Amino acid sequence: MSRPVVGVVGAAGAVGTAAVTELHRHRRHALRLAGRRRAPLDALRGGLSADGDAPPTVETLDLADTDALQRFCAGCDVVLNCAGPAHLVEDRVARAALASGADYVDAAGDDVLWEQVRALVTGAPERTAVISAGMMPGLSALLPRHLAATGSAPPRAVLGYLGGRDRFTATAAADYLRVGEGFGQAGAALTGGVRAARPLPTRTDVELPFFPEPATAVPYLSTELERVARSLGVADATWYSVFAGPHVAQVLRQPPGGGDAPEALRRAAELDTFGQPTYQLIVVELTTAAGDARTLVLRGASASALTGVFAAVAVAALTGGTLPAGLHHAGEALDPRFAVDLLTGSAEVSDLSVYDSDAAGVGGHVEEAL
Repeated sequence: MSRPVVGVVGAAGAVGTAAVTELHRHRRHALRLAGRRRAPLDALRGGLSADGDAPPTVETLDLADTDALQRFCAGCDVVLNCAGPAHLVEDRVARAALASGADYVDAAGDDVLWEQVRALVTGAPERTAVISAGMMPGLSALLPRHLAATGSAPPRAVLGYLGGRDRFTATAAADYLRVGEGFGQAGAALTGGVRAARPLPTRTDVELPFFPEPATAVPYLSTELERVARSLGVADATWYSVFAGPHVAQVLRQPPGGGDAPEALRRAAELDTFGQPTYQLIVVELTTAAGDARTLVLRGASASALTGVFAAVAVAALTGGTLPAGLHHAGEALDPRFAVDLLTGSAEVSDLSVYDSDAAGVGGHVEEAL
C-alpha cells in the first residue's frame, strides 16, 4: 500500500525543518519539500536519516507564482504550509491545495484565516483542512483538553503560562506583533465566564512555576482559549505569555514605529539568547470546583520546533483518518491521547509530565536542566 504524499511548503524554514524531520520520523508519508532556495532544501534532505525508502523530493517554489504552487500541490494527498509571515501568505497555499484535490494543514492560523479557509472548504465539502497547528494556537488548546480528559472531575478554572527564552525569526516576529489583530486581547481574562472588566497588569521580573528564572508575564486571552474554556465548562481562564530576558520585554513595552518593530524584536531576542540556551515551557493548571488541581508541563528547545512538531502531528491525524471532512482548529479537534503519544516520542519535546497538584506547589522556581 502506497504511503500518503505530503507536500511541505516552507520546508527549509525553522518550522518547516522541524515538521519535515518529525514527519520523516513517523515513517508514514512520502514527502515533497518546497522552498524559495534549493541549497537549504538539499541540506535538509541530506540530513534526514536513511530509512530504505525513496528520499523526499525537493523543489524551489515562489509563492507568488500561482501556477507553480498549483503544480506542486497536484498529486499531494496533504499539503502542509509552514511558510510565512502568516498575515502575508494568508490562504494562498490553502487555495492551491484544495483546488488540486489535496487536504490542507497550516502551522499558523487566526480567526481571519479561519474565515478564508472556511469559504474554500464550503466549495470542496469532501476535503479536510486543519489550521492553527502550532505551539500557540495549537498546543495551547490541546494540552488543557488532554489534562481535562485525564482528570476525574470537570475543571472550573484554567491557568496557563507559555514562553521562555527563545529567538524570533523575522517571520515569527512579524506574526507575533500582529497576533492581537485576529486572535485575542492582551490584558484580558475570563472571570465567571465573561471577560474581566479591568485588564490584568503585566507582571515583570516575576518567578513563575517551573520557569528557571524571573521573567515578564503578559496576560493574554486568545479566542482559542475562550473556545476551549467553553467546551470544557471552565468559568475562569487566565493565560500568560512569558518572556525571559530584558530586551524582548522592553521592545514589547515600547515597540518602535515605522515598520521597524519586527526587526527590533528579532534583535532583542538575539541579545536575550546570546550565550544562553533557549527553551520553551507550556504550563497548564486545571482546578475543579472542589479546589483540586492538576498541572501539565511541556518542555522544548524552541517555539519553532514545537510548532513544527505539532504541525506534523496534525498531518498524521489527518492521514490516519481520525478527522472528518471540513475545517478544524488543530488543538481543538485532534484526539489528545493520539497527539500526546506522538509528542512524547519527539526529540523536540524534552518533557511532558502531569502532576496531581497545583503548579505553584510542584513547580516553584527551578533550575532548568538545559
